[in-house]
Amino acid sequence: GEWVHLTGVHDTVAKTLTLYVNGQKAGSAPITNPFHADRSMTIGAGIYSGTTDCHFPGLIDDVRLFQRPVSAEEVQQMFRQRPLVNARWMLETTGGTGPVTTPDDAGTANSLALHGGAVKVDEGFIGFGAMKLDGVGAYASPASMPVDTSGSFTLTAWAQAAAVPENDIALVSAEGARQSGFVVRFRPDPSDSAGPGRWTLSVADKDATDADIVSMDNGEFHGATEWNHLALVYDSFSKQARLYVNGILTEVACGDADGDGVPDEQGCVDLVPWAENVLSFRTTSLMIGRSGTGSRAGEYFPGLVDDVWVFQGALSDAQVEKLAGSWFDVPTVVPGH
Repeated sequence: GEWVHLTGVHDTVAKTLTLYVNGQKAGSAPITNPFHADRSMTIGAGIYSGTTDCHFPGLIDDVRLFQRPVSAEEVQQMFRQRPLVNARWMLETTGGTGPVTTPDDAGTANSLALHGGAVKVDEGFIGFGAMKLDGVGAYASPASMPVDTSGSFTLTAWAQAAAVPENDIALVSAEGARQSGFVVRFRPDPSDSAGPGRWTLSVADKDATDADIVSMDNGEFHGATEWNHLALVYDSFSKQARLYVNGILTEVACGDADGDGVPDEQGCVDLVPWAENVLSFRTTSLMIGRSGTGSRAGEYFPGLVDDVWVFQGALSDAQVEKLAGSWFDVPTVVPGH
């Protein structure tokens, strides 16, 4: 009579069948001579000698198939993957000195510390308060990393640049010892300083200088000097990363009036705000308003940042859209709950 999470794993190398219940191993058995099932699959019933039988009386949700055996750790992540609010910094109040901090409105003690001249101002998009950054050395960082970035996670924030920047600026990044795990940047148009530019997301697969880095771009948004809602979603099971701007996930294709496959504008590249086969490693710190730490620190963001959320788990398209479209009295809960 209660919801239960079930995972069945067939490991053809170990020749075992294993059942997990609510993330915990319930039992395992050898299977030495499996056959190839080349016909239909049923959900909620079984087929025996061509007859459908043993119908399940109840509710079934979120069925997933993997073309590989998943590990015990991945089973745990799937069981716990329902998005949870791990942090929310509304930037409405501050306290303390050396450094000044703003509380985590999700109810944890993981306050956000303001560094390098970052200040709280009454110019927020959500509520009254926001954080103002000077683009030179101001940034903010919580006391501890609020999520495991090797698993599924979501980060969202409102941002408004003080002016269209001449160089790349980082809104938020997650850092390891030698590499940024991810960076959300605004990148100006290299061929037109007055052009709209684009928001970009890069994700690295390991904490090393030779990491493979996957990038994606979103060009569907208001001008950088207007308030924009940014959302980074990483799904560790599908190995997919997505970058939403104002709740929108749309590919922007180059013009091709004659249909010859060559962009009308020389050097134009399609902007695709998602990527497949993305791996992310576990980072140790979160930076708001810059990328990197120590000698790698840079790309300081000039402007306002407001209402930063961090979720463990991947939000859906609908949940991101709801959060981007909710401007007043937004409760600190997962969107849609």
